[in-house]
Amino acid sequence: MPEDCTVLIIDDNIDDREVYRRMLSRVPGTAYIVSEAETGDDGLALIGRKRPNCILLDYSLPGRDGLDVLAEILKRDSSANVIMLTGQGNETVAVEVMKRGARDYVTKDALTPEGLHRCVQNAIMHGALETKLEQKRQSLEIFTRAMAHDLKEPLRTIKSFSRILHGSPSLPAEDRELLDYILSAADHMEDLIVKVSGLTKLEVSGELELKPVSLGMVLDQVRDNLHQQIESRQAVITHGDLPEVMGDATLLIQALQNLISNSIRYCEDRTPEIRIVATPAGGLCKLSLSDNGPGIDPQHRELIFQPFKRLVGPGIEGTGLGLAICRRIAQLHGGAIWCEGGSGEGATFILEVPLAQSAGPAPERIPATQIVRPHPTGADSRLAEVLLVEDSPADIQLFKLKLMQREKVSFNLHVATNGREAMRLLQQRARLSDQPLMDLILLDINMPIMDGFEVLNALSADERLSRIPVCILSTSSDQSDIQRAKALGAVGYMIKPPTQQQLAKALEDIVTLELKPHGDTLVLCVEQSRQSSAALA
Repeated sequence: MPEDCTVLIIDDNIDDREVYRRMLSRVPGTAYIVSEAETGDDGLALIGRKRPNCILLDYSLPGRDGLDVLAEILKRDSSANVIMLTGQGNETVAVEVMKRGARDYVTKDALTPEGLHRCVQNAIMHGALETKLEQKRQSLEIFTRAMAHDLKEPLRTIKSFSRILHGSPSLPAEDRELLDYILSAADHMEDLIVKVSGLTKLEVSGELELKPVSLGMVLDQVRDNLHQQIESRQAVITHGDLPEVMGDATLLIQALQNLISNSIRYCEDRTPEIRIVATPAGGLCKLSLSDNGPGIDPQHRELIFQPFKRLVGPGIEGTGLGLAICRRIAQLHGGAIWCEGGSGEGATFILEVPLAQSAGPAPERIPATQIVRPHPTGADSRLAEVLLVEDSPADIQLFKLKLMQREKVSFNLHVATNGREAMRLLQQRARLSDQPLMDLILLDINMPIMDGFEVLNALSADERLSRIPVCILSTSSDQSDIQRAKALGAVGYMIKPPTQQQLAKALEDIVTLELKPHGDTLVLCVEQSRQSSAALA
């Protein structure tokens, strides 16, 4: 506790304020600096001028009661140390006050100098611990994000250039086999980095904001994400009616995706069959996922949820983190996850999450609108101007080598090495009538000077620049990054290194651009009639 401890008393009774002041003055070894306020508004004004170490707040204030004042104090400063005082003890009120965020609740009649001093000291210590924990949480979150990015960058460079060497026709067979080992190890390392980063993010997560989520929509998205794995193994996934639950859609997709992917991966000697059943149970949705795989021995059913615990050899892909992530997701939803079933009889995983209050049949999925474009004649088109905003020289070189040289996609390329340089270039071209603005911006997220999200904000604030379509080009496959980019106006999201297929998919929502075949190459063209129509719109 600080040597000179500042305490603010908010109480409309002058006699009570004097009693508290005297009690605090009698505590040996501590110098309390006490200020007083007769009303909640006066107290809030004093807090606005200087933050006290502790606030003694009367529960029954005239005009504006103590709970309203408490809410306003915590709205302005969530770490404020507030002790609620009342003339009469009431357990119901005490519980409500503590739920609202007060550090303590005491009755005036029971106070002694030592008791008040102890309450103030505990409140301040509690607040200091919470502040340190929040700082640690923020530091861990920053470290996790930096770790994932900084470790993935050199790894991705190794993978990309190794793949280019692997495709060389003059490479001896024994060297190609060695490169296969390098690529396999690099893929496993990248998966491990993503999983460790994801688990760490979940470990530092606070309470989720739970919203109604259709489990049918969650399963549809999981099917889309696992399309290649499902098709390659001809896996059969069946399910009954799936209700709405209260949850975080992104995390529920991740949990169900981990479970289904595991069921397919570990069912080696037969066609994977997965059955999903949702059963309501006392306000919870009991979601069971059963497979026809080898099953899990009863003595290992709890062990598999621990980080890095795997029951199979290195021949089967995996990091040992998928089920640990599922358990953390279940806990964040106030639910649980466990495994049932015996060895040789398949396995059943049970995931419990809260049901939505009015859970009913899952809504039908609305298909995305299909856009059909007429084939361009070429008479009203020009070569596209593309701005690549990328701070890594290796990534710039890889972009040119892979997309432009190897995959033979042609366009006029401009390069900016950070967001600020990109904005200067765009603003300069906007002032020159003889130069077209960029037709497409390919934007990295993590850059040292003005990152990709800041660039998206800056573009949206400029009426003319906001019309330029932006596609993110990043190493991050984090759903929160993808959603944030989309919310800020990005029309596409590509994972490095870019491919012709990724570019074509991103262009589906950009009506002014089209990839046109030209001999053995592809030309990225601007359809100028469409560009004019888009500008008028």
